[in-house]
Amino acid sequence: MPLSLAPRVLAPRVLALALVVSAFVTECPARSPLSSAQPVIVSPDATTAAPAEKLALRGRTLIPLHSTLIGQGGVTRLNFSGALSIHNASATNILAIEKIEYRNGSGQLIESYLNDPIYLKPYASLQVTIAQDDVRGGTGASFTVDWSTAQGSDEPLIEAVMTSYTGPHSYAILSPGRRVSRPQ
Repeated sequence: MPLSLAPRVLAPRVLALALVVSAFVTECPARSPLSSAQPVIVSPDATTAAPAEKLALRGRTLIPLHSTLIGQGGVTRLNFSGALSIHNASATNILAIEKIEYRNGSGQLIESYLNDPIYLKPYASLQVTIAQDDVRGGTGASFTVDWSTAQGSDEPLIEAVMTSYTGPHSYAILSPGRRVSRPQ
């Protein structure tokens, strides 16, 4: 690459990296309901205290997150980083995120991310990140998210975005969540 093009090509990548690092450093609350050293990103301004009334609408969402894809008839392996995004879709009600679990392709629990519920304000969100070199989930990894909100409220919007960068190539996959039965 000619030197005259290098700053224009690299500047957006450096800025994006700076923003990601900044998010990790500035958005983690001092006392958190998160397990220690977990890759959950939530702004302190996005959370609130538990509501006084019981949240009657309870649900579970399953979200596929393919941390590894196999290609070319099993010859090639491509690892992806992942970001699970949980959005409170309500304009007026609080969303309680009670449990976030990451499982491998065999359905075995890899990691559970919350010690206590997180209460998201209307339209607020949080993210859970999986690094590209974290291949514990394998080819059939998934998240389950247990949540509660007020009766008649909008259900949360939960999806995963997976990205992979290998040499000059980049790949991205969007994986929507689907509501499934929640054990009582």
